Amino acid sequence: MRHVVAWALLAATASALAAEATIIRPASIIAQEWPFYVAIGDRVVTDVRSGERTRVDVPAGTRSLVIQCPKALGDYAESRIDHDFQAQPIALFVITPNPDCVTIQALDEKSARPYLNRTKPRPPGRIVEYARPPRVIGPTVTAPPTTAPQTAAQRAPSADVSSAVAAATQAWVEAFNARDAARIATLYDADAVLSDATEPRARTGSAAIADYYRNLANRPTQRVALGEHSVRNLGETAIDSGTYNLFEVRDGTATVTPIRYSLVFRQSGGRWLIVDHQAAPAAR
Repeated sequence: MRHVVAWALLAATASALAAEATIIRPASIIAQEWPFYVAIGDRVVTDVRSGERTRVDVPAGTRSLVIQCPKALGDYAESRIDHDFQAQPIALFVITPNPDCVTIQALDEKSARPYLNRTKPRPPGRIVEYARPPRVIGPTVTAPPTTAPQTAAQRAPSADVSSAVAAATQAWVEAFNARDAARIATLYDADAVLSDATEPRARTGSAAIADYYRNLANRPTQRVALGEHSVRNLGETAIDSGTYNLFEVRDGTATVTPIRYSLVFRQSGGRWLIVDHQAAPAAR
């Protein structure tokens, strides 16, 4: 009789936990300070931070994976991917930040291996600090259902304006953090204007802007980390505005300066170039 009960319990456990999912979040400067929350059904089960991966049990009957991203005023944005966990009980997903929340891609084991090697497991004892949001704000991003591991061509996202502009902003961040003044200058339009509240006048034109960034070599510890930001599309022009933290170590002391910024982009020759850049210290 005990054996019958044991087998019954084992069968019940197997049916209740029919699959498992590994969520991989490669390291990224975008939103690196914020945890993303993994929800199965309507319940948040864990979080994942930049450079981490986490594994969750998926109950039978689950049809989708949801990632929630914290926003201002205690709200959350949400991204979702539909997945056939019954057909693919071992599922691997990689998530990358985008202006709305995240892009979720289902991977096969071979495609996921480089991401697994570049991330570390989420600490098992860390408390999930999740405050139930008053509302989930949109847009909710829904990926198409997955019935088989996607190939690299299938996983390539469409080049929409929001992601293209966000990528252009990210290119600026990466060039700044690499202390590469020449590379930064190529991200600006020839007639661009840069207004820094710490300077008496704006810099106009690519030559003047290149000169502005030449002092990067004298500030080798400066780094930028993007905070919340949003992209607005105005046809051939787009605006990316938000906040970033400027980190620096001077005389052995680490400082963090919050900055509000606005980047106006114009499409030129298939690229989004900065035509107006404004930055000023944010109120603490």
